[in-house]
Order: sequence, then structure tokens, then C-alpha cells
Amino acid sequence: MSTFASLPFLHALGWALCHSLWQGAAIGLLAKLCLHTARHRAPEFRYRLAAGALALVVLAFAGTLVWLLPRGGDGLPAEGFLVAPIPESGGAGWWGRLRLLATPWLPWLTLAWGTGLGLRLLKVGGGLAWLYGPCLGAADPAPPEWQGRVDRLRREAGIRPPVRLRLSWEVDSLLVLGWLKPVILLPAGALLVLPPESLEALLVHELAHIRRGDFLANLVQTLAESILFYHPAVWWLSRRIRQERELCCDDAAVQACGDPILYASALLALEELRIPPTSTSDLAPAARGGHLMSRIQRLLRPRSTDSVATPADFLLPTALVAAALATTVLSASAAGTPPPPTRAAEASAPVDLDLKQVRIRRQPEAPAYPPEAKAQRIQGTVVVVVTIGPDGKVTDALAESGPEELRACAVAYARGWEFEPVKVKGKPVAARFKLTMPFRLR
Repeated sequence: MSTFASLPFLHALGWALCHSLWQGAAIGLLAKLCLHTARHRAPEFRYRLAAGALALVVLAFAGTLVWLLPRGGDGLPAEGFLVAPIPESGGAGWWGRLRLLATPWLPWLTLAWGTGLGLRLLKVGGGLAWLYGPCLGAADPAPPEWQGRVDRLRREAGIRPPVRLRLSWEVDSLLVLGWLKPVILLPAGALLVLPPESLEALLVHELAHIRRGDFLANLVQTLAESILFYHPAVWWLSRRIRQERELCCDDAAVQACGDPILYASALLALEELRIPPTSTSDLAPAARGGHLMSRIQRLLRPRSTDSVATPADFLLPTALVAAALATTVLSASAAGTPPPPTRAAEASAPVDLDLKQVRIRRQPEAPAYPPEAKAQRIQGTVVVVVTIGPDGKVTDALAESGPEELRACAVAYARGWEFEPVKVKGKPVAARFKLTMPFRLR
């Protein structure tokens, strides 16, 4: 892992993973509060609220990664509170101490995340291969009269692309495959067990998934789960999204059939077909998704306070985003970072760097050992803070620590170095770093 620090992307990725822990927790808590406040609102509103929170977690992770990446192709870290330099001699505060403790673990954290992401993507790829391979390949065309009913329901729902109905022995519930060319897979036993009216209501449920584009939304959601698979808030939000998605389609089915008892009976009969239960892939929206008993209870005892979303309701997602941004700003303040500098300050204030990030143009020969210190057998290490101008030449050198008898020699030696100009956003700037000089007697 010795080359980890020399790879800016991996270093930035490690810190982005660390920051995603508190970012996801903050957004998840705010989403839970907003969802609780909106518990009597329409499922569609809660669905959009949960989906927006999940998207915000992913965007926070991606934005942090971009923020931490080097800029201008010069290998320098981006300026900002997330990568504030840590002094070596005290004054770093709790944030600096935390960074010092976490830095050695970043390579292992990144390796573990990459391994987990690879396994998750293999699982998703295997699920898609099964759905479009054995599952869809072994499906039989539905009877013409049922395909005709699907076409009629599709036109009534305002769905333009044709929808195929297939009978499958591989699935235990109705589910939708595809976005541009959708297919509804129907358990073969459902035609024998379910009354036509109940089966038609379930088909309306699946057509609602198609009209909403839930197959594509579910794939994007699964990708977000794979990227942030380690975060409990992501899994909670994802589960809540799937629950609200099913409630939205339940409402569409009840509105079409006009009988909530009929539709609830159809859901219950469909569940009875799953003996023994099997594991239908979560990649395809299915009629049995979510908590079945809570869905049936909601259908039979709908809340009188349920209402559609109003324009004022969208203040909740806005408050969610604003609170998340406020949390980020407060975190920056807690880290002890000063406010963003003005343009004049950016031009004059040196950029704090590590010596490894500065290219050396010329290093003078080692100086002679100071006679007085040699006579007294004084040894030690002197740390010199060096400031260079935009041209790479040393403009100031100050001994920060070390024996007093050796400091003058170390400062004079440091002033003889020359460095390549340091660039930020393509422009040469002043920079400050530390030279560590050990003095040892032979």
C-alpha cells in the first residue's frame, strides 16, 4: 500500500467514502423526519421524497469525490475544508487528529469497498442474466384473449409502446421486465386460480409500473445500492422507495377496478400461490413487493386524511436539501476551517503542502557540521518551514523545531534549495511546506 498516497484518485476516494458515512446519516435522519411528517400524504409524494433523499446521498458522495480530486493536472489537492492541511506540531484539533488516525486505514477501506462493489455488481449482473435468460426464454405466450385484455388496459392507461404478456413457470408473482419493450411475466398457475376480474386488477398494477418507468428507476436504484452498499441509511431509503412504489401502483389498480376488496383478495390469492416461497429478483418490479399485510390493511381501511400532494408539500424536499447543505457547512466550521479567502488573499497566501507534492529543481550539497555543535556532540533533527514564491525560489525559511545550535545551519541550507513552480488551477502560486533535516555525528 506504499503507492496509495501517490495515486490521487484512490486517496480522494478513500476520504469520500469516510465522508459519506456522516453525510448519509445526516440525510437519512432528515428524510425520516420528513417522511414522518408526510405520513398522511399521497404515496407518490412520499416516493419522490425518499427517492430524492437517496439521490442526494449519492450526489453528496460523488460531489465530495470530485471536490477532493486534484485540479489542474498538477497533482495538488483541491483547496477546501475537506482537505485542510494538518500541521505537524500541534494545533490540528480533533479534526486533524482524526485524519491522522484514519489515513493509514484508507488503502484497506478502499480495497474493501472495491471488493464489495465488485461482488454486488456480479450479483446484479447474475440477476439480470437470469431474468432475461432462463426466466424470459422459457416463458410461453399468453392466451390471445388475455393479450387482448392487456392491450385494452394499456390503451386505457395511456401507454404507447406495446406490452407483451408471457406465462412463466420460473416466477411466483407478476413482474415487469424492460423499459422500451416491456414484458409482463405472469405465473402460469395464476390463470387457473385467480378470477378474471382479480387477475385484471393485478395486470393494471403492473401496467402502472410500466407507465411510471419503474423498471429503469429500479435499475438506477440498484446501482445506488451497489455503490453505497455499506451504508444502512441507503438500504433503509431503498426499502422505503420500493414500499411507496407499490402503494402508488395499488392506488392505480384500485382506481381502475373500483373495488378495493376485490384487489386485496387478488393480492392475497397471489400470495397463496407462493408455496413454497421462492426468491424473485428485486431487479424487476413485482406485484407482491413491499409489506403485503400492511398493503392489504391500507386498502381495506384507507386513511381519511390521505390527500394528494399540494405545492406547499414540496417545501419538505426543499428543506431536506437545505438542511443537508447546512450540515455540510457546520461540519466545515467544526473542522476549524476559515471562511473562503478573497481573491486577493488567494493570490498572496501560500498554499500549505507536503514536501512530496513539490518537485525539486536543485538540491545543494549537504553543509558542514556546525563546529560548536560538533564539539559539544549535539545531534538532532531540525524542521524548517520553507516558503517559495510563484517562481519556485525560496522566499523565507524558519526553523520550527530542533536544537538551537543546529537551526542556523539548517535554515541556511534550506535557502539554497530550488523548486519547480507550484500550480493551482494552472497558475503558479506561493507554497509553504516543511523540510526535515537530521543531524547525526559519525
